[in-house]
Amino acid sequence: MKKFFLCAIVALPLFFASCAGNDAKTAAVADSLQEIINQKDVEIDALFEVLSDIENNLTEISSRYSQVATLRQQNPERNAGVKGQITDQLAVIESMMSQNKAKIASLNSKISSLGAENTKLQGFIESLNARMAEQENQINALTNELSISKETIKKLSGNVSELTQSNQEKDVTIAQQAEEMAYLADQSHRAYYVVGNYDDLKAKGIVSKDGGLIFKTQKATSNLNVKNFNLIDKNKVTTIEVNLRKARLISKHPEGSYEFVYDEADSKLAKQLVIKDVEAFWSTTDFLIVSTKR
Repeated sequence: MKKFFLCAIVALPLFFASCAGNDAKTAAVADSLQEIINQKDVEIDALFEVLSDIENNLTEISSRYSQVATLRQQNPERNAGVKGQITDQLAVIESMMSQNKAKIASLNSKISSLGAENTKLQGFIESLNARMAEQENQINALTNELSISKETIKKLSGNVSELTQSNQEKDVTIAQQAEEMAYLADQSHRAYYVVGNYDDLKAKGIVSKDGGLIFKTQKATSNLNVKNFNLIDKNKVTTIEVNLRKARLISKHPEGSYEFVYDEADSKLAKQLVIKDVEAFWSTTDFLIVSTKR
């Protein structure tokens, strides 16, 4: 386009020179036209330099847009480094697009003086404007999409946080229930026993005697203190060491659910108390009291 414009202008002095010969007037016209040519050449060079800058910017914007599209595949909301790169690229693109708009506006104010070339330049500028508009739409769409993605992730994160909190509360409740169940289970397995002569157990407030002046029977007191007893797991312990002469069971347990094992050399010396039916034996009380006749 520039070459065509210059050739057309250069042809004019040659035309006049062929018609007028070598007279002074023709030489003056040729000099004037040459000055116009030189001036137009400078203006056109400047215009083409601006057009070249705009074209280079458009190419660079396309390249950076492709880089942003690639970076989007790397989950920017979870990767601060990638998110920063995208932000930087978009800032550069926005700056370059602003520069292009300013240069286009400057060109529009200058091409009006170029005569016939105005139409050609105007068409080229309109083509550049179309490319810029397309790029701007792409960038706006990408920016909006990134914004929507960020909001979506924020909502999802909120939902996850709520679910996490809810699950944590459920976990705490389950843990408390499990602890209570474990405690209750542990309590249900607990039993208490004590073995001793009557005087010792009476001193501890475990047994007392009830009845008339002559016939009195031992019985367990109503306010038993577990500190005076031995703790056992009723499901595991089925044999209690006694080693007492004239031992008797003071606490109430079903007949047949237990038996005393006596020493072979001394029939009055109870060596052990054996629990034969665990469930039946502990069905009436969790306290086992073995005392002596006196």
